[in-house]
Amino acid sequence: MLVQETPPLKFVLPKNIRYYSLDMLGKHDYKFDLNKGKIPIKSNTFDILVYLETLEHTFYPDKVIGELKRITKKNGIFILSMPNEYNFWLRLNYLFAIKKENIDKPFEVVSRLQHIHKPRVKDILDLFSKHFEIIEVKPIWQSRLSSRKFSYFLDKLIDILAKIHPNLFARLIVVIAKNKNIKK
Repeated sequence: MLVQETPPLKFVLPKNIRYYSLDMLGKHDYKFDLNKGKIPIKSNTFDILVYLETLEHTFYPDKVIGELKRITKKNGIFILSMPNEYNFWLRLNYLFAIKKENIDKPFEVVSRLQHIHKPRVKDILDLFSKHFEIIEVKPIWQSRLSSRKFSYFLDKLIDILAKIHPNLFARLIVVIAKNKNIKK
């Protein structure tokens, strides 16, 4: 089975937007381990910061968020996401060990760059609301099986349920926000 990776964000953005990426592995504009301290980017650089499914891998999320705020302009917009580690599918995986690859390997979480933090939806929103003025919250169910007909319709149904009861059905929480001290 061939697994197709999601294209990097820069390939879906309009051509008039300058895009920079940061990661500790691979080919990126900035290569940096966020656990190491100050991001090597000057303050107030970016208008929009997109930070997707990374914070749960960092040792000190509050410090990382402080750095993200530092490198973003005062009126900057933040698009952040974290996985909901307590959705029904992951609960079933843990309970019945359905898929070994979905379960963190004991004592190897850090060395395998797995999720150090396993927040609930409430924890995610509490963390983000401490640092940002939340404009919108989007609970999302996203399955890797959506390309199959039956799974597509099942995914659409669960996605509707995720909007009603994100704690149980959302796999991902996306937050659009701005700095807390900025007025609308």
